[in-house]
Amino acid sequence: MFILLIIVVVAVLGIMLVKHIDQRRWQRYQFERDMFFRQYPFQWQGLEQFELVLNINVHAQKKLINELMLRASENSYIKKSRIQREPECSRQQYSIKVMIQDLTIGHLEKKYADLLGESLDQTDFEIGRPIELDAEIIVFEKDDIELGCRVKLALPRDPRTAHQYLIENSQQQFQEK
Repeated sequence: MFILLIIVVVAVLGIMLVKHIDQRRWQRYQFERDMFFRQYPFQWQGLEQFELVLNINVHAQKKLINELMLRASENSYIKKSRIQREPECSRQQYSIKVMIQDLTIGHLEKKYADLLGESLDQTDFEIGRPIELDAEIIVFEKDDIELGCRVKLALPRDPRTAHQYLIENSQQQFQEK
């Protein structure tokens, strides 16, 4: 009876150890996948026009202007930006944030985000791989001392066509060049 108890305890401890090791392995995989996605995001090809105007609040405008040290001018600034799907929440299937230099400046409109997500549902974008694209930042003076900005993204007007512009950006492409 005592031997049977020892065998059961060893088996339970073995199962717990295997589960713990598997959980750590899965966490490491997720971390390495996120690092790979960060280094090699998807790229856009073929869109030279900035068709989508992003609605950003006053706080995000000030933060963007200060972070990038932008000044009001007649010319616009072209910066690299990233859009990335956030984890699902109960009320919204797709929430896509827009970032410039790791600064989240806003989210895509809900309807547009849903259609874009459905268009890219068979890609790594579904699991969090960002898409790098150009953003046009227009800085203007609201009054004598306060600046504001408008951000336009190089996203298609119809999000259902987004998969046509997507380019895989992987390590192999960089090694070939």
